[in-house]
Amino acid sequence: MNSTADFGSRSPPKGTSSILPRLAWGGVAAMFVVTGFWDLANQHRVVAQSTADTNVAAIVGPPCPTLSRADFDSRLKLQGKLPWVFEFNGDTYGRYFGYADCSVSESQGGLGVGSYNVCQFTSPATLDVKTARGEFYFMPGVGHKATVMTEGGVAKCVMAAPAEANLTG
Repeated sequence: MNSTADFGSRSPPKGTSSILPRLAWGGVAAMFVVTGFWDLANQHRVVAQSTADTNVAAIVGPPCPTLSRADFDSRLKLQGKLPWVFEFNGDTYGRYFGYADCSVSESQGGLGVGSYNVCQFTSPATLDVKTARGEFYFMPGVGHKATVMTEGGVAKCVMAAPAEANLTG
């Protein structure tokens, strides 16, 4: 006795009904990939323009005097807390006086998409900079310009701020 039993194994249907879901999922995946590359290219363009505008190579000066945590705390006791505190791209900056202007600059190496903060100050007196890598204290003094760069999460300060040449504080 020969009989065939159907155990649910049928050949896939022919035609467009089996291809349409695959095309739809492929289109969705392609949209995410294209959107990701578009966003990455736009971010790279914005950082490149900011790097050109900031001109980090022109920010040359002696290093800012640094303070220890204990020295910074004693200044806070004498002068009070820093009245001007702001956050820029995840880093926090505090100062006693003057104006601040921040931008970003391209990190060297990597895929060319990394950046770091560059903040220029007109007359900060004392600077408190908090990054993911720690807290840094500088004392450029009243009437002195300063620039803080946070490449690699480490704050470095120089006694120059070319972008702030026409501002007074």
